[in-house]
Amino acid sequence: MAWGSVGFLIGIILGSLAKALADRSLNDKSFWGRSYCPKCQHKLVWYDLFPVFSYFFLQGRCRYCRKKIEIEYLIVEVISGLLIGFLFWQTFNNFHPPAGGFNFQSISNISNFSIFVSEIILKIFFIIILMVIFLTDLKKMFIPDRIILPSIVAGIFLNLVITVLEVGYFYYLLSQSTLGRLLLPPHNEYFQRHAIALAQPFFLSLLMGLLIGGFFLGLIAVTKGKGMGGGDMKLGVFIGVMLGFPYSLFALVLSFLTGAVFSVALIIVGKKHFGQTIPFGPFLVLGSLIMLFWGREIV
Repeated sequence: MAWGSVGFLIGIILGSLAKALADRSLNDKSFWGRSYCPKCQHKLVWYDLFPVFSYFFLQGRCRYCRKKIEIEYLIVEVISGLLIGFLFWQTFNNFHPPAGGFNFQSISNISNFSIFVSEIILKIFFIIILMVIFLTDLKKMFIPDRIILPSIVAGIFLNLVITVLEVGYFYYLLSQSTLGRLLLPPHNEYFQRHAIALAQPFFLSLLMGLLIGGFFLGLIAVTKGKGMGGGDMKLGVFIGVMLGFPYSLFALVLSFLTGAVFSVALIIVGKKHFGQTIPFGPFLVLGSLIMLFWGREIV
């Protein structure tokens, strides 16, 4: 529970960042520079920017112009806090540290800890980018290139870092015993075979990114851009890279299922009719989050 609370605090801070990135993307504003009130344009100082707490302290109004702050800010921050809080609770609940805790004078413990932290950072990054995309696509059916393209590159890099750490840790473990050293090159091919196995998820994640992106590109070509957009294709690549195989495939299936159910429901209640489009990004986000948290159990 304590780690969940830590995750919630981190989450509300990053949720505020996600909302700012989404708003500035939609308004074509620079990501740099201080935050400001969207109503009076007054630059905000540090004590105006405590996520969630500032909203209640200021009673939902700007300190300077006294106009109402959109409740969307509060909702996004709370949802982000809950998602990352749950991630921390789930991760630390299933994590078993070495007996006696981490000894940072031990290379083995440092390697284990580095891999553990890198995986958490990867998942936090994934959640925040998904939140940004959810907001922009839901509001204007827009997935900004300046968010999704750097995120694909960053996702590949983070996955590569984790893979290198895992392979390096395996090499270190083998080098600590006489028998293990005999399994290292040039004496044996044991290390190479297992290093390839450890790196396999990374290469599969690249492959899934290409396959899902290619699948969406095919849908765009078949429907002449009416059934799917270029932003969805890039989001598909990002999901493939971040979730890998087979989780990204399940995320895709869940996205189409939830999207279909929601679309039929809108048609039944008269909100939409056949031929109208709805943003698909939010359903890709939903399917991805489900697989991020419960993928192993679902598979």
